[in-house]
Amino acid sequence: MVQRATVLLIDDDRDMRWAMRNILADAGFDVAEAEGGRSGLDRVVRAAPDAVVLDMRMPDLGGDEVLRRLHRHDQGLPVIIVTAHGSISGAVGAIREGAFEYLTKPFRNDHFVNAVQRAIARRGEAPASSAVGIRATIKEAMGQGPAVESLIDQIEAVAETDYSVVIQGETGAGKEVVARNLHRYSRRAGRPLVVVDCGAIAETLTDTEFFGHEKGAYTGAVARHRGWFEVAANGGTIFLDEIGNLSMTGQKALLRTLEERTIHRVGGTELIDLDVRIIAATNDDLKHRAKAGGFREDLYFRLAEYVIAVPPLRARPEDVAFLATRFLTQARASLGRPPAEIAPAALDLMRAYRWPGNVRELRNVMRRAALSALEVIKPEHLTDSLGLCAVAPVLPPPNINQRDHPPA
Repeated sequence: MVQRATVLLIDDDRDMRWAMRNILADAGFDVAEAEGGRSGLDRVVRAAPDAVVLDMRMPDLGGDEVLRRLHRHDQGLPVIIVTAHGSISGAVGAIREGAFEYLTKPFRNDHFVNAVQRAIARRGEAPASSAVGIRATIKEAMGQGPAVESLIDQIEAVAETDYSVVIQGETGAGKEVVARNLHRYSRRAGRPLVVVDCGAIAETLTDTEFFGHEKGAYTGAVARHRGWFEVAANGGTIFLDEIGNLSMTGQKALLRTLEERTIHRVGGTELIDLDVRIIAATNDDLKHRAKAGGFREDLYFRLAEYVIAVPPLRARPEDVAFLATRFLTQARASLGRPPAEIAPAALDLMRAYRWPGNVRELRNVMRRAALSALEVIKPEHLTDSLGLCAVAPVLPPPNINQRDHPPA
């Protein structure tokens, strides 16, 4: 039986532990729990986990001290910080102390699982000095075909620069994979990567989310809050996911920030200098929207110093078998089941399918098939997920070297 990775949750909030435990269990992890810092440290000594999820505010021992002791015990143990807005400043300090990443509560389930998966993968990697390289990393994540090779050429061209980058592509095509590797292989890799879901920012809270606020700046501002730009200010990267969903108010504030390269918290006067790189992702033709008045054209040209187009999965059917096999292997391992094969007829069915949800949809289809099949994945294990009516001829791949337009 394949051994499943174990994640230790250290959080004094029982309801929060319950929620995180269920999310991680559904994703195929074994989960251990500790209700405080001291008990968490004891558990690490008794049975070493593969990763730790650590709350910053606990009554018996604060998260910052727990992090320091964890790293004294095992410097390679990845620790993911979970924090509320009021303790973001502490989380930033934790990043400097070696935390793998931090997430703010409430977080999206997929972002949480993704962070844990990457932390555990990093745990198993060779030291950074044996750099695998962008090409190998992207091929492992996205496939081996010529469309992916062309995508890698674009990533390699801009990764080590400070250019602002717009990543265009359909939902689920792999825009976040590209963004994270742009940061990972940049000169800023040792600084925070701050992920901002632009569609989740209420227009009235744009300034406080981006720039933070001082205590007493408005009713309910009971403590100083450091915004996303301040978190990344000293050499980090900000990833603006689905930038097309940002309100006009947010677009105006973002443009001013990019022009001035300074910010100040709401209710404050202290100017904070910014040394940040901006990476934005969109599933729209943002240039066309800007010309039509649906997005600020001046902001688009500030962001689009370089544009990367991520091809949809239907444009690269040669990668379907590789990705399906990898997702199936991962899913079977997480279930503690032996490897399974994919029948040629099932591969033909998947190559012909148009994949409106792209790589993300393929992963989910293979996870369901891994659960229902015994030793071989056959067409009947896929038809409920795909629907026979969804099968259609594969379109020829677009010219992904055209950087000013998203894939079809």
